[in-house]
Formats: sequence, C-alpha cells, structure tokens
Amino acid sequence: MKTDLVEIFQTIRASLHPYASLGYTVHENSETGYDLYSEKNIEINGDKITERFFAGVYINGSEVELKVNVQEFKASNQNIISFGDEKSGLVISAIDEEKLKETGTLVEIIHIHFKEKEWV
Repeated sequence: MKTDLVEIFQTIRASLHPYASLGYTVHENSETGYDLYSEKNIEINGDKITERFFAGVYINGSEVELKVNVQEFKASNQNIISFGDEKSGLVISAIDEEKLKETGTLVEIIHIHFKEKEWV
C-alpha cells in the first residue's frame, strides 16, 4: 500500500495519461496537479462550448483528490465526494491495487459518458 502523497499522485496520473490519446488535452501538468479537458467544439442550448473539464488529480494538503466531470451524470456511490462546479470524485490518502482499480473504473465510466454525449 502506498501512503506517500507524491507516489499516490503519480500512480493516478499515470492511469489518466492514456486518455490524452483519446481526444483529451492536458491543461495542467505540474508536481501537484494533472488534468485533462475535451476541446471539442459543441453547442448546447445555443451556448458554444470549446472546452470541458474531463478529469484531474491533485495533491491538496494531506490528501490526493481525483476529480471527474459529473455534468449530466448521477453518481450513486457513497464514496464519491462533490467538489462543486459539476466536479465530483475521490479523496485518497492511501492507495493499493483495489483502490487504483476503483479510480480507473470511475474515470472509464466518465469517459464512456463523454463519448455517449459526443463531448470528445
């Protein structure tokens, strides 16, 4: 089990990195933050949208936060935490193979949602 925040961050960042080749663009890539956005130009209810947050991982104090875009998506897992601004996810202070699988599954579900909505 990894408990070092930098190791946890790097492990989750490595699992997010392949999505950059699936149509997402890296906006932040620093020692404490990594996030991906869709830059597909779409129009919803007359509003043009040129970029949409997809997912990100951040070191925040003594925890690592995995955030995903939950716009038009309902999550029922009690472990999902709302970060506001249509972002929810997980707060992680230790990671093992099971927790890494959980983070990967959450991101994959959101990716499928983005594909279904044609946001990416």
